[in-house]
Amino acid sequence: MSLRQAIIKDINSIVSIEKSCYEKPIWNKSLLKNLFNNSQTDSVWIYELNKIIIGFLITQRCLNEVSILNLAIDKKYQNNGFGKKITSQYLSLLPINSVVFLEVNKNNFIAQKVYAALNFEKIDYRKNYYNNSEDALIMRYVKNIN
Repeated sequence: MSLRQAIIKDINSIVSIEKSCYEKPIWNKSLLKNLFNNSQTDSVWIYELNKIIIGFLITQRCLNEVSILNLAIDKKYQNNGFGKKITSQYLSLLPINSVVFLEVNKNNFIAQKVYAALNFEKIDYRKNYYNNSEDALIMRYVKNIN
């Protein structure tokens, strides 16, 4: 199992996973190509198992502040702890005093439990955040020395 930065040839796998996870996928080839070619703050991370891409993480970073924009694990590999592993490995790469924010569906209790186990704290809500009008819970992680 390994985490690495994505490259342009990974786009088809990313889009396939996105479609497997969401009824109304947000990230498509066009958005991802734009991110790869034009963004200096956004990055995509790939999680591989036996050289098969099983998940991805899209982040936006400005200095020591990071927003996790999307995290998805292929449906075939869900409920095996890979979401926690990809997040944990990504957090380990960040410098001390980094602050990470994310939104998670207020009804996604499994993801909330995973993030809480990684020391994310609930800090607020966003009403009607998702394209199905469901609310999001905003969570924050602060990377300290200990």
